[in-house]
Parts: sequence; structure tokens; C-alpha cells
Amino acid sequence: MSSQQFLSTAADLQQVSAELRQKMEEFARHRLSCHHESLLKAFADLVHQQHSLNPFFRLCVSVPPILAGLEAYFYLYGTGSGTFKCVCDSRRGLLEPPRQAETWVRVADAPYEEGDTLVFPLSPGGHGGADHAAPPPVFGGKKSGDPRHDLFAPDPYFVHHSVLGAFAVVPLHRLSGEDRTFLEILCRWIGPKLNNRLIAARHLEHLRFLNALGRDIGHNVIIPNMYLKYLFRQLEKKIEAIRAIEEKARTLAAAKGGPEDCLAMIADCGREREELEACHQDLLKHHAQISLFLESLFRQEHFTLGHLVVQPRKTYVERDIIIPQLELYADRLKAQGITVEKPTNMYEQQFPLMVDVGLLSQVYANLFSNAVKYTREIIDHQGRPRKALAYGSEVVKDFPVPGQTGIKFNVFTTGPPLSEEEKKLIFQEGGRGRNSDGQKGSGHGLDFIRRVIDVHGGKVGVESSDEGNNFYFILPTSPVDVRSRKAGAQKS
Repeated sequence: MSSQQFLSTAADLQQVSAELRQKMEEFARHRLSCHHESLLKAFADLVHQQHSLNPFFRLCVSVPPILAGLEAYFYLYGTGSGTFKCVCDSRRGLLEPPRQAETWVRVADAPYEEGDTLVFPLSPGGHGGADHAAPPPVFGGKKSGDPRHDLFAPDPYFVHHSVLGAFAVVPLHRLSGEDRTFLEILCRWIGPKLNNRLIAARHLEHLRFLNALGRDIGHNVIIPNMYLKYLFRQLEKKIEAIRAIEEKARTLAAAKGGPEDCLAMIADCGREREELEACHQDLLKHHAQISLFLESLFRQEHFTLGHLVVQPRKTYVERDIIIPQLELYADRLKAQGITVEKPTNMYEQQFPLMVDVGLLSQVYANLFSNAVKYTREIIDHQGRPRKALAYGSEVVKDFPVPGQTGIKFNVFTTGPPLSEEEKKLIFQEGGRGRNSDGQKGSGHGLDFIRRVIDVHGGKVGVESSDEGNNFYFILPTSPVDVRSRKAGAQKS
């Protein structure tokens, strides 16, 4: 097959091929000497052997002395301060801390000469810096206490005209035409490679912060939350004390013939106790849910590994997850006039699955929260008004692979059916349906559901009919090696 035939077949490669040919022609015109080509190849080889900033600075400033006995200076541009600082030079090596740059080091869109010095601007695209008429954008907002933080901040939006720094060589009189060409090529390489290392350094800093945050949450949130259990036990003791006083008063009233005032006080005390008990039970339920959600969301492993880490155990999904979540949403569903239609066959099908109770509880909490907000009244196929939430499950064969079995869990709500376009969007971060107008929300809930089900080895989806929408997820009944799965890793 000829190259022309290949290009016509792979049309998406034609642009890249054209750029390669253009670069080949450009290098062919330069006609670099053996010394220059060897040095350029040596730099290209060594620059890929390490990926941190300091060795990169040292390598860059070591090239000009070998090239022509030149001195070299590497400057970084602080996007917050708007100033340059020298981080490394060929005379002193790495500078700790970086020193303030000379006044003639400035933002430029092309190489320039200053006295006996040649200065090359460094940018993410490798072709000059920002336009003189438009200063480079300032990112990052308020500076941290570390002055290096301002310097070592990459261009987060990969703006090709922004400035990362400058590379200077001296003295000019030692430079030949070939040397200038060599340095132009070198600095076109340095810019993008510098940007990549700045981004990598920021990501590592971010990961270290997340790991520390995971430890902080365990120490400052999870453990103090346990103290609430102690407070609940104290509240329970107070309820028991009120009950004891009530019994004592009832006994005294009976012994004295039951004065009406005393009996009325006993009745008032009983009502207060019952309300206090109901409040205590609600607090216990909500505390149990918050504790469960905190524990499952703020596990240190999530922060350490960079993805959701599940802790599966044998669970009866309806008994251990669905019913407790429905009880928490019962009052809100009732206030919206939504009836809950429970399945008649779920107990017959029910058997324990290996799932993470905390994460799957949040799946149902999100689904029931959406039901409160988006369920609408419709006229069913029998001509009767219906505003309902229904849940259930069914067996799915050949899931996730032929010969295996899955369980499909359904949550149906009445209302306008979703369009095909909405079905594609709602499980993505920020995606919301058209009936979300006027309802508070970020569109994060269904994306969270997708990631949780994905890490369990399952799949999510939605089915629509004339009467409403059925949100479902399918979980495999066979054990899944969830430790190696990353939530949402396969979704863009």
C-alpha cells in the first residue's frame, strides 16, 4: 500500500503528517553541524529521563556552556506577582531561594537582545510569549505564603500565548548563526516541557494535599462525630428519667385518690416524653445516616488511591438499604403528595449481595431525593390521577458476561418522560433534565450514582414511558474484584 493510499484511508492523520513534513523541511534548511545535532540529541535523550523541575533547570542551563562557552540563566514568571525570578544559572547552579531578575527581563513575544545578552521567552506552545499589548493572564488568585508557589504555577488552561519564563545566554559575541538557530530550537522545546513539569508538580502538590486532607477528615470529622453517640445516650437517659418521674407521680396520685391536677400534669409529662422520644429516634436515624455517609465518602483510601474504594459485605438490599432510606424520606414524600408503591415479590427474590452499604445507601438517597423534587402527577392508562414512586428488582441474565446473572434495581417516578438526548446527559457531571427548572441542584447526584455503580462492576440507565421514568442500575451477583476498579475511569 502506498503512502498516498494510506493517507486517503486515515484522513484524521493528514494534519499530523503535514506538520511532520513541515518540521522535516525546517530542520533540513537549518543544516546544523554535527556538534549542534549531537548536543540537541543528548538534551532530548536526557530530558526524558527525569520529570521533576530542579533537574530540568540544571540540564537546561548546562547546554549553553557546552554549546559555545556561554553563561545561561533560567527565569520563571510569577503569574500572580507579574515579575521574573532566576531559579538557576550556569555559574551557581540551582538558586535557593530564587533571586529577583534584572529589570531588562521582560514579557516578550519573540527573542530579543539586551546589551550582550540574548533572551528567549518561554511559553507552553514553544513559540514566544504574550502580546505586548495584552499582558499575560493572571491565574491563581491570592498568593500563598510560599513565594515559590507563585512561580511554580503552570498555565492551567494551556494558553499558548501565555508566559512561563525566559532563558538568557551571554555573551552575544560568542554566538554564531548556527548557535542562534540551535538555541531557537532548544527554547521551543524547553517551553512545553517546562509547562508539563509545572503541571506535574502542581498535581503532586494537589495529591499530597488530598492525602493530608483524608487524614484530617478522619481526625477532625469522623472521630468527633462519634461523640454525638455519647450525647444521644445522655439524651436517652434523660428520657428514662422523665419516664421514672412520670411513674412515680402516677403512683403518688393513685395513693392519694388521684387528684385531677396531678393526673393532668402526668398526662402533659407523658406527651412531652413521647415527643422527646420521637425526636430522639429521628436524631438517631439521621445521625446513623450521616455517620454512614461520612465513613463511606471520607475513607482515607479514597484520597490515597485517587478513586472510590469500596468495602463490600453481604447485604440484603431492601432490608438494609432501601427501607431505611425510605423511612428518612417518608415525610418529604408525603408532603409532596407522593405515594410509595412497594413491590410484592422483592422479598422472594432477595438474597445477600456483596455491596458497599454506605455508598449504595447514598445511591438510593440521591434517587429518593430526586423523586421528592421531580415526581409529577399524571393520568395513568386507566384514567386515574397518579403521583407515585415505585421500587423493585428483577433478575437479568448474562450480566455482566454470558453465563452470569445480575440483579436490576428499579426506582420509577411518575412525570414527563425524558427525551433520548436527556438520557445521554443526565448521568454526566452537571447534566440535568428539562423538568429541573426551578429546582435547586447541581446535576451531581446521578453522576455520583454512575461512579458508585461502576466501581461495583455494574451499569446504570434510565427507561421512559408515557407515565414516567425508571432509573435503574444492575449489579452482578458474582463476586467482583472491586479493589482494582476506578470509579468512572471509563467514562469521559
